[in-house]
Amino acid sequence: MKICALIRMVPDLVEELEIDENGTEIYPSMYIANERDEQAVEEAIILKEKHGGTVEVVGIADDEVSTEIDEPLAMAIAKGADKAMKVNLSRPTYKRAELAKALAEFLKEREYDLILTGIQAIDGFAGMLGPMLATYMGLPYIGNVVYAELKDDHLLVRKELEGGVIGEYKVKLPAVIGIVSAEKPPRFVPFAKLRQAMKSAEIEEFDLDVPEIEGLEVERYYEPPKPEIVLIEGEPEEVAEKLIEVMKEIGVL
Repeated sequence: MKICALIRMVPDLVEELEIDENGTEIYPSMYIANERDEQAVEEAIILKEKHGGTVEVVGIADDEVSTEIDEPLAMAIAKGADKAMKVNLSRPTYKRAELAKALAEFLKEREYDLILTGIQAIDGFAGMLGPMLATYMGLPYIGNVVYAELKDDHLLVRKELEGGVIGEYKVKLPAVIGIVSAEKPPRFVPFAKLRQAMKSAEIEEFDLDVPEIEGLEVERYYEPPKPEIVLIEGEPEEVAEKLIEVMKEIGVL
C-alpha cells in the first residue's frame, strides 16, 4: 500500500499575532506543525507497520514557512516515513479550495492508495482541505477518523460521531481520510535522532502554482474586546456574598 500524509505549518497561538494597520494581514511570530496533521503522519506509519507498504510525507509550504517545515518532515522520517517531499506554493492562500486544487494534480500523478490529512488546522477550523481534495481527485472521503485497518481491497475505519458514538465504515481505495487522532499517540523521537534525520534526510522540492478561485474574501482581522477581570478578595463569607451579587447582576441567579 502506498500511503501519503500531508503536513502543514500553522501559527503558534502561544505567541502573539500581529495584525497590519488595514486589518487584512496577520503576521505570526512563530510557526509550528499542525497538530492534526502530525496525527495523520502517525496513523500512516501505524498502517505501514501493520500492513506493509510505503509512507511518503508531503509538506505544504509557502515563502514564510519554506525553511520551518523541514523539521517536521525530518521528524516524519525519524519516525519511520520512507520519503519526504516539500511543495512550495507560488503564493500564500487561506482558501482551502485553491490549496486543494493545486495539490490534486500533484498527488494524482503519484497514484497513492491512501491520502491522510489532519481533520482541520488551527488557522481554519472548517476542515475543508480533505473533502475538497477528494472532490478534485474524484476519490471518496471520510473524516473524523480515529482508527483504520486494511481489509482486502478496502479500508475499515472508525469515526467519531455525536454523543460519544463511534461509527464503522468500509471505504474503497484509493481514498482521502481526515484524521482526528491516530490509533496510538505520536511516538517520541529523541533529539539526537531528529538531528541525525535533519542532516541525512533528502527532501525533494516541487513548485506548485496556486490557482485563483472566487469565493470568500477577508474583510478584516481584529482582536475581540478583552473581558473585564475583577479579583474578588476577602474572607470566604465575603467572597460568597460578592459572588452572589455578581451572579444576580448577570442574571444567573
